[in-house]
Amino acid sequence: MYFDYGAREVDYLKARDRVLGEVIDQVGHVEREVDPDLFSAVVHHIVGQQISTKAQATIWARMRERLGEVNARTVAAAGTAALQSVGISLRKAEYIQDFAGKVNSGAFDLQRVAALPDSEAIEALVALKGVGVWTAEMILLFCLQRPDIFSFDDLAIQRGLRMVYRHRKIDRKSTAGGSARMAAWPACTCGPSRAGPSRAKKTPRPGQKSKKEESAMLYTSCYSSPLGQLLLAGDEAGLTGLWFEGQKYYPHSLSPAYEARGLPLFEAARRWLDQYFAGREPDIAVPLHFTGTAFQNEVWALLCEIPYGRTATYGEIAARLAAKRGVPHLSAQAVGGAVGRNKISLLVPCHRVIGANGSLTGYAGGLDRKARLLALERAAPPCTPAG
Repeated sequence: MYFDYGAREVDYLKARDRVLGEVIDQVGHVEREVDPDLFSAVVHHIVGQQISTKAQATIWARMRERLGEVNARTVAAAGTAALQSVGISLRKAEYIQDFAGKVNSGAFDLQRVAALPDSEAIEALVALKGVGVWTAEMILLFCLQRPDIFSFDDLAIQRGLRMVYRHRKIDRKSTAGGSARMAAWPACTCGPSRAGPSRAKKTPRPGQKSKKEESAMLYTSCYSSPLGQLLLAGDEAGLTGLWFEGQKYYPHSLSPAYEARGLPLFEAARRWLDQYFAGREPDIAVPLHFTGTAFQNEVWALLCEIPYGRTATYGEIAARLAAKRGVPHLSAQAVGGAVGRNKISLLVPCHRVIGANGSLTGYAGGLDRKARLLALERAAPPCTPAG
């Protein structure tokens, strides 16, 4: 099932905003899949928080295979341990179990909430554990098909607004007038287009950066953590780096020549770090942009699938990557090299990778930090540091 919209909605938006109308003509009709079942939509969004889309799809497939149908009855009957067994973190499993319990007891009435006005539906959803405003807005859009949701805090929408309207910065004040006329835009234009004309290449005006140059522009920011100063780097696609000051492979070349600038991306990353260092599993989505080799990017994506508070060995990651590639074997040593070159500390949790005997090995930020990070997550204590 796809989000239901047609010529009436498109003509309305094009009539209200000429620039937006040009984009709609370029993109064409978008077929955006929706999940009309409110219970499964809420669970699906909780599962997908802070993991890659591919990891979410893998876990969701395992969950459906394990439970059959994902509903309040099957989830409650399965229990927290069963949810963890398919790759869901303990915190998320507890959120999902709490939600199922509320539905089964009648404390959360799915039909009533589905019929509420937008603001009241968001308020009801946010009252659930593990559901924030952004998640609630996504549920209203891609489950309840509400056309008038404008999710300002969605980083992809903010990037799109900067690109379309050529603004270097987007804030609520500057979009206050435009958000009303663009309210239906996210549902109608976000996502892959399956039809419509291709975008024509445009020659940059004198002094204007090309798209390639713009995407290569790197921005930086800093964050003071209990374990030392952190340097953040990002571009228009997402967070490209996060390093402890002075760690191995620290990017000393990131000088003031790289334009330091506050981005919504960094605001989201700081909120993620605030939650993490407060000892909680973060529930904030931060877009990541891997800039390594193809092999490194594959390994880093697998690191993102290691649940909060859990660990994995280099051999286990090598075996998972081999299975993914359809080959009999991959070197754990090669995987270790890619893990060691991870550019996005913490959010890509290379600190959760340990040696085959449970020893702490190979962390660019230092073994003491690695031990403290695992203790912060209350992970099962591995052996003493190797060497």
